[in-house]
Amino acid sequence: MISYKSTIIPAFVVITTAIACGRPEAATPKENGALDSIIRNVTTAPVTVETEKESIKLNGKIQANEDHQAKVYALASGKIKSVNVALGDKVQKGQTMAVLQSMEVASSSNDVTLAESNVTITKKNMESTKDLYDGNLATERDYLSAKVEYNKALSELNKAKQVQAITGGKNALYELHAPLTGYVTERNITGNSEVRQDNNNPLFTVADLTNVWVIANVYESDINKIHTGDEVTVTTLANPNKPYTGKIDKIYNVLDPATRTMKVRISMPNPNNELMPEMFVTVKVNVDQSGSSGLLSIPSQAIVLDDSKNFVIVKDTGGLHIKEIQLIRRVDAKAYVQGLKEGDQVVTNSQVFIYQALSE
Repeated sequence: MISYKSTIIPAFVVITTAIACGRPEAATPKENGALDSIIRNVTTAPVTVETEKESIKLNGKIQANEDHQAKVYALASGKIKSVNVALGDKVQKGQTMAVLQSMEVASSSNDVTLAESNVTITKKNMESTKDLYDGNLATERDYLSAKVEYNKALSELNKAKQVQAITGGKNALYELHAPLTGYVTERNITGNSEVRQDNNNPLFTVADLTNVWVIANVYESDINKIHTGDEVTVTTLANPNKPYTGKIDKIYNVLDPATRTMKVRISMPNPNNELMPEMFVTVKVNVDQSGSSGLLSIPSQAIVLDDSKNFVIVKDTGGLHIKEIQLIRRVDAKAYVQGLKEGDQVVTNSQVFIYQALSE
């Protein structure tokens, strides 16, 4: 049992003593000048009717937005000659992040050179054969055959150039370029290491962090309460006093058999890069209770707990009165109650001391 009767301040002892000795009933402004002064200066709040809002707390973490993220692989095997960026560095689109020395790139460059030479030779041969054909010194078949060889050479040159364009390498050097402007969130290479073309791990991951994802876990018992579009408030361990607001934009309708949770996603703008990947966060979901009837709402601070019961001080034209209420639920700074009526004025400051004085 919690009682506030033992916490009265000395100044109020005079008031309560006067009330207890002179008049056993609740004091009115006319009966006590000190209490009259308190009554005039109390702060009150009206009882309002609101739709009950339920909050569900979820745990989650920050992830890079996959729509603004790119993984960089090597399209050729080779040896790392230089690495120009570190984990966490900001890079610009097209910036060289690493350079490889590659036999495959050297071979590709050589194929282009040979194909260009073959085109030159077959072109001259085709032109010579045409001159001979025009002078009746070569058959039409000879001319068509030379023309076919020239077209084949052109095709081989085009193929070699396309291969070289895909790898992006030249003269045995292969450069890895940043595909977008962002931050290096993953780096899996070091100088002088060997790189294989069939490596499944990306050498770099670059992410634009101006927009990030919050991935939160919903327990099985709360799945039916969560909907796309529900408003959320996100706080981080790094800065718990700064809330970030957003909405659930995707529900992953798959239950993890190990944790018995379902994931939801919130896209969050991150212009100042305060939200970083892998940060742990707390997500408070304001669940929509549409269709539910309105409940009486008062500030939570107005409630006085005494002997396991809840009371408020109501102010009206007759003065101050103690009224017992039934507490339905607390949600942050609001309390949903029964036992009052809409428009009643409840005291929100010094209510503990006033309760003590009125109950003596």
